[in-house]
Amino acid sequence: MNRELQLVSKFNLEPGDRIVVPKSLFGIIQHHALYLGYNNLGQHLICENIIGVGVKLTRVEDFFQDVSIVTRVEKFQGNNFERRKLVEKALSKLGKPYSLINYNCESFCNDVQHNVIKSAQVSVGLFIGFVGVMIALLNTDYGKQNV
Repeated sequence: MNRELQLVSKFNLEPGDRIVVPKSLFGIIQHHALYLGYNNLGQHLICENIIGVGVKLTRVEDFFQDVSIVTRVEKFQGNNFERRKLVEKALSKLGKPYSLINYNCESFCNDVQHNVIKSAQVSVGLFIGFVGVMIALLNTDYGKQNV
């Protein structure tokens, strides 16, 4: 059995399944990608949105080359027709530019799977940033009042 097929079997991947892997130290930032199945050459493919590249196809073997841990595989809950539609939609996004805030890897997967362009990681990051700025401003104002 070739390496790609071994990986597909190991994670029980079916078209439309989301693969989430750590992208940063301690897994604070996660990378999201979609398994699309295999093409007419027998290559198992993943569709992902990459910084500086945009939405692209990657062979399963290449995707997992530097992955030591898989955080989770989110199984797509649709039927075979919905899986085919999902694959078509993912392929229609090829070349779409990456945007950290507006269209990152997580928002790409949410767009294709659920028709919602949203990233929980960005929302949390923006909230933490907002809280940090507010704390800094409050500390600055408080410091001025006590001088």
